[in-house]
Amino acid sequence: MGRTYTEKTIKLLFGTATHCAYPGCNSRLIFKDRELYTPTAQIAHIRSEKANGPRYDANYSKDSINSFENLLLLCGEHHPPVDRHESAYSVEELLTWKEGQSRQGERPVAGAELAAIERILNREAPVTSDAILRGPIASLGQAERLQQADDRFDEKPLESAVLFDGVAAKLESTPFAHHAAIIRSRQCAALENGESFNEAAKIRIDLGWRSYFTGDVFAVGQQIRKIEKYQNGVPESIQRAINGLGYAAAYGYERLVTLENLAEAFDEMEDTDQGALQVAMVLAEESIAWRRIDLLKSRTSTLSRMLKKTTNDEPGLTVKARILMCLAEANDDWDELVKEGRFVFSSAITSWIAARHARYLSLAGYPEQAIERWHDAVNGAVSARLNDSAADWLYGLRATKIQYWRMDDDINDLHRLAQALRASGNGSVLPEPYPLAARALSQILDKKWPDALQSLHQHLRYAVVTASWSDERTVHERFGDLLEATEKWQEAPIHYIRSDASKKLKRLAKVWPDQPLLLQPPSAQSPHWERIAAYKFAASASKALPRDTARAWSECASSEISTEPQDWHPQTTSWFSAFTAFSATADEASLESSEGFLDLTGSWMQREPGTHGRTDSDLINALVKIHASHEPLRERVVEILCDAIQLGDEVADRAVYEGQEILNEYPRIVERRLSEAASRENLYAALSLVIADCDVTPAIGIARKKLEQYTQPLIFNPGVSEVRVGEEDAALLITILDESDRQAFVDSMITRVLEVQDVESNRASAIGAIGIVGPSLPKEARSDAFDLLINFAQEPSESIASMSHGDDPFSRFKVSVGGFPLDAMAVRAAGKLAHTTDQYAEVQRVAIPLLSSTDSSTCSSIARMLRDLPEGELKMDVEMLGTHQSPWLRCVAAMAWARDPSKWPGLGERLSADKDPGVRLMLAKGLKGKPGHESIIQALRNDYRRDIQKVLR
Repeated sequence: MGRTYTEKTIKLLFGTATHCAYPGCNSRLIFKDRELYTPTAQIAHIRSEKANGPRYDANYSKDSINSFENLLLLCGEHHPPVDRHESAYSVEELLTWKEGQSRQGERPVAGAELAAIERILNREAPVTSDAILRGPIASLGQAERLQQADDRFDEKPLESAVLFDGVAAKLESTPFAHHAAIIRSRQCAALENGESFNEAAKIRIDLGWRSYFTGDVFAVGQQIRKIEKYQNGVPESIQRAINGLGYAAAYGYERLVTLENLAEAFDEMEDTDQGALQVAMVLAEESIAWRRIDLLKSRTSTLSRMLKKTTNDEPGLTVKARILMCLAEANDDWDELVKEGRFVFSSAITSWIAARHARYLSLAGYPEQAIERWHDAVNGAVSARLNDSAADWLYGLRATKIQYWRMDDDINDLHRLAQALRASGNGSVLPEPYPLAARALSQILDKKWPDALQSLHQHLRYAVVTASWSDERTVHERFGDLLEATEKWQEAPIHYIRSDASKKLKRLAKVWPDQPLLLQPPSAQSPHWERIAAYKFAASASKALPRDTARAWSECASSEISTEPQDWHPQTTSWFSAFTAFSATADEASLESSEGFLDLTGSWMQREPGTHGRTDSDLINALVKIHASHEPLRERVVEILCDAIQLGDEVADRAVYEGQEILNEYPRIVERRLSEAASRENLYAALSLVIADCDVTPAIGIARKKLEQYTQPLIFNPGVSEVRVGEEDAALLITILDESDRQAFVDSMITRVLEVQDVESNRASAIGAIGIVGPSLPKEARSDAFDLLINFAQEPSESIASMSHGDDPFSRFKVSVGGFPLDAMAVRAAGKLAHTTDQYAEVQRVAIPLLSSTDSSTCSSIARMLRDLPEGELKMDVEMLGTHQSPWLRCVAAMAWARDPSKWPGLGERLSADKDPGVRLMLAKGLKGKPGHESIIQALRNDYRRDIQKVLR
């Protein structure tokens, strides 16, 4: 029914009367009980509004029918007879009653009272605060209570708060409990309007915790900001509660807030403070999630004391179990919890404890016990119909078996079973507030970095708390992706390490920017797969490790490799990766560690020729670094290198390539150890004699064989491409032969360079071989070869054959041997053959057009040619080279400036701050031992790169 009586009319009726208009009747017009207004009076018409109604008067104005003058208030007992027996109650008599009621006395009608009277008498449906509440509120019979609470909000806010409390309490006792937060917020506003700040703050703190556990930390901030308006007026206990809630919500939401801040807020709280137990639980679980066990261990007694005061209902026992699981992990004390838990907690929580214990055992290195506990957890979850948790724990079981190589059956059966469980129903020990993984991934893809960070924080804690170990590792990988994408370089590696994302770590090492890598070595308690990943990454990015950090890594790795592991499986032991890490940081290893390393490996190269070892390459790298760092160990290093060279194949090749400067320093040892092997035609022993400038007579035989091999005509089979190697090694040996032999070799190499049927890699090797042998030819022959290479560099012929395959991005098989800029390589070789000023100028003239290339190989070849020019023959614009995009060419500028700094003032300062460490290293080498330029030298000494520091040390 529409509105019948205006607000003014109702206000006059109830404002000028106190009881029923019937003479002698004292029935009240308004009944107030439990803060609710209920009109008990009924409005009677003196003259009816309907033609067939009582006392209808056709001449009476229609506009006055529902006016104050035509109405009177009667109780429920006297209204019916007045209308049913119109002949007994005339208009005149009722006007007399009206006059008498109007003299009963005036009283103010409050806004909320008036609204309730108006709404009920006009039979209007109550308008609730929010449309979303209409269903629940109406179904619970709370519509009128809620409307009256709203009506009294301004005039009687404390009464309004009581009404809001009643509605919220009713909602909280039903499945509509989540709607209560809106009502509680209105209750808080009413209390604040009535200046009852303490009670308002308590409710807002409770609302904040509700929002926190539903994942809405922004809503937590809203509650806290509202309290801040009057925070100074509340007791210290409430202020501590606000502080605890604020830091709990801010951790993961604001990057500047740390776990230490949260721990300090917890320390300031007292056990009786509101939310103290929630802060304790958050601190405990975040400490476990982020492996800050120290924060938890130091507060064990405080947390244990607080747990004695928890309630024994389901919520209280759940909180207790969650904190106890964290304490058990922090203190490695699961026995009591596992033993007594089954008598204290429900079957669901008991299975939860088993899963958390299994995760702990998996991380701690006890795979057999972990597997058993995973099974217990899964069985318990299935019995409790917690299928989602059971599926998560099956994946945890699967991950444990994979990491510890316990794949005794089809590992994918566990995946199939997990999927079947998810399809048969859901249920989790801790419901997920929303799909955290999907939300975080979507936010990363959309580059919503702050939101992605918050979601990942929430997901990590949820995964750890629910023992979703597989999800936990995925979250760490996503953290790595996010931090790498936002260039938070120092924070990304540890997350990739914890997720065992080896490919991403390898990529990260390649793209690491010009800044120090401050990653600390793993602890002995870290899982083996994390130690493996950490050692591999440190080895790959070792040049970015500052001295102190590199020394810590070398000592840590040295300690790990000092004893042989019980299990030599590369997937389950970190020994091999530790060996690689030591090799990469051996330049900072102590004398004691280096001696221990040589004691360990000294006999490893004393084996049958042609055999290989997994550690051969890393061993050679370590030997070279130890030789440079520790003079007392140098001769031992040379002896081991000679052992390696006698083995032949890959290990000998690396020993010669990496150790050529070392071999050159010890010709006596090289000749004594390798002459016999060279006479037996050991290629690498022969090369070592040449490199060390020893008596090369034992190498003549193999040199002639190489000459014969590489002067044979090439034979090509249609459709078959062959990659040949060894031309440059052979060239070094050819230099010890007669002039005619050297000329024959160069002629053969020139033929190969011009052969377009050959692949580019082979032609590139031939160019390199010419650059090695050509300088030993007479001047005329050198000039002929020079002219040929210069012409070729200006008009290089492309190879018909190719070793590349699979350019389509969808190709499953791709083969490529890389790019070979034959023109730039020819320029480099021509630079080695040049021997006159005109030739040096000519080779630079031909090189200039190639400087526009962005290809690294091209720039490298040109830079190497310019580097090898005799001093005074460099005619290129050094300032231009110093600003070139290629670091190779900026290295040439650094070398040139160091030779004559006065020619290019200011260039040295710019190059000392170059973004490429190779440029700064070249500058340091150029300035070594030279007086002056103290500011530049000091800047280089302070460089984080230890190779640069070592040059000037």
